[in-house]
Amino acid sequence: MKKIASVFLFVSSSVLFIGCPLGTEIAIDDKPTVKVIPSLIGKWEARNPTDYTYTVSKVDDYNYKIEKKAISSGDVSNYGGFISEVLGENFFNIWEMAEGSTTKMYYLYKIDMQSGASFIKLLPVTENIDEKFTSSAELKKFIEKNKSLSFFYDKDENSFIKTGK
Repeated sequence: MKKIASVFLFVSSSVLFIGCPLGTEIAIDDKPTVKVIPSLIGKWEARNPTDYTYTVSKVDDYNYKIEKKAISSGDVSNYGGFISEVLGENFFNIWEMAEGSTTKMYYLYKIDMQSGASFIKLLPVTENIDEKFTSSAELKKFIEKNKSLSFFYDKDENSFIKTGK
C-alpha cells in the first residue's frame, strides 16, 4: 500500500499544472537572464476551478518559488522556476524541488500575460517532441524555429487568475 501511495504521489506531483508539457533535463537558458516580473508574485487560482492554489514568490532577482497546495488535503508541492526570453516571448522553465533529487527535469511553458498580469495563460510546450538536446543553445534554437506553430503547444492551455499578494 505504501508503494502504491508513493507512486501515486510521484505521478500526481510530477507535473505542476494541468496538461503534460515537455520534460527535459536542459533548460532553455544555462542560467536565468530575465529578471523576476513583480506582477507574477502572489497567489493564483486556475480559471477553471481545481483543487489547487499556487503561490509564486521571489527567490532572488531571477528565480521564483512556486508552491502548489491542494485545497482539500493541504498537501504542498514546491517548484522552482525562471523565465527565458525567446525572440520576445517569455517561457517558464519549471522544475519540482524534490528532496534528495540530484537532477532537474524542466517543464516548459510559454507565458501569455494579460490584463495587467492579473490573468495569465500558460501554454505547455508539447511532450510530443522527439528531438534530444545536448545544450541550452540547441534547445533555444529549436524553440525559436517552432514556437509559432500551433502544434508546438498542448491543446490544453492553463489560465490563472491572481487572487492575492
